[in-house]
Amino acid sequence: MESTDIFLSGSDFGTHSVTVSPVVIMAVLDHHSRRDHGKSRVIGTLLGRPGPSNTVLVTNAYPVPHDESPDNVAVNTDFHRTMLELYSHTSSDTVVGWYASGEDTNQNSLVVHAFYAGECTQNSPVHLLIDADMASYKLEVRGFVSTAYKIDDLELSSDFRPLPVSLQPSTAERVGLDALFETQRMEEQKSGGGASPEKILATELDNVEKALVRLGELLKQVEWRVQELLSRKVEGRTEIGRFLSETLAVVPKVNLVDFEKLLGDNMRDLLMILYLSRLSQAQLTLAEELLSVSLEEVK
Repeated sequence: MESTDIFLSGSDFGTHSVTVSPVVIMAVLDHHSRRDHGKSRVIGTLLGRPGPSNTVLVTNAYPVPHDESPDNVAVNTDFHRTMLELYSHTSSDTVVGWYASGEDTNQNSLVVHAFYAGECTQNSPVHLLIDADMASYKLEVRGFVSTAYKIDDLELSSDFRPLPVSLQPSTAERVGLDALFETQRMEEQKSGGGASPEKILATELDNVEKALVRLGELLKQVEWRVQELLSRKVEGRTEIGRFLSETLAVVPKVNLVDFEKLLGDNMRDLLMILYLSRLSQAQLTLAEELLSVSLEEVK
């Protein structure tokens, strides 16, 4: 008697996790807040690239118009491909999947996912589902890939398989997030009776100072670790030693006099840029005042 094998298939088993930039989450929330009246959810394209250890890195996103009913869904493919062509002029990232706002997937989600399976060239598409309305009282971000159920070569149906999702901001995004957190902290301080915040964004000199302070703290930690190792209080680890050796190897060998001269030149350039920017701001303010006075005289 012959047996029939029922099995799962799909190259999506190569994707183990999804790493998302915070900019993507903010873009989805903004798209959801601007959705047309009567629409329960929005969808859009995810851009990114394959990462290490079977991870998909999602770095950007853009909205895609669609019409949806309980029985069918229509995606504006022309809009999607036009936006993709525009993005290709400024970035090497490709289509890695799509996003939707809402609490759960449905049959229409499988149709949209099948469309993006033909748009992805380097990996199977990933699907990000973001609870923009925070029905669970938190901003929940979930990731999925599709799994096909087959009998031999006949595909019966598809379903979504969950993936772990993590947020990873870039260096530039981290600066913006730090500014947002600092703004929130100052607003809470103001509402609690504290002094009114005068400055939110740090200047370039403040950022340089913070970076140097942070670098000094890290060097102290490394020095403490090396001293512990030399005194045989802790056991050495080969990977840490190799990492420190590779890090020191990339540091350029510059004598103290040349380094101080280089640092001084850079600081003078930075101060000159700050001076010119503030001078330009003062001139613009003065020009606006003179223009308003001239308009009042004409009236």
